[in-house]
Amino acid sequence: MHLVSHRSPDLVELVRMERRAFAAKVRVARAVLGWSQAELASIVGLTQRAVHMLEQGETEPRRTTVRALEEVWRAQGLAFEDAGDGAFTVTVRSAQLDRPVSIPARQRRRKRFDLGVTARTRAHA
Repeated sequence: MHLVSHRSPDLVELVRMERRAFAAKVRVARAVLGWSQAELASIVGLTQRAVHMLEQGETEPRRTTVRALEEVWRAQGLAFEDAGDGAFTVTVRSAQLDRPVSIPARQRRRKRFDLGVTARTRAHA
């Protein structure tokens, strides 16, 4: 007897759609919070590469990962509501909007470089 697993095309597409929607949620949340992939990874207990793969929709997240991310989102004042067909809405508590956005060190260095200011020129100025 040979058992073959058959998935209906609708089920496969539904799984892909849910994975893409979750990936978009991770990207949106990270953008609202002003966190890098490495910062989010550190908070949730993942690697930066794992966050990248989640954001690309390349992997199916584990239930524990989904729960950990949802807890972080709630703690930071973000709420996602699924609207069907992969769509969702996000609600950001006003307290989150009042927080200053931190600019990652990589972007700060780039901005200084663009302005022609480096640590060496500031020390001599």
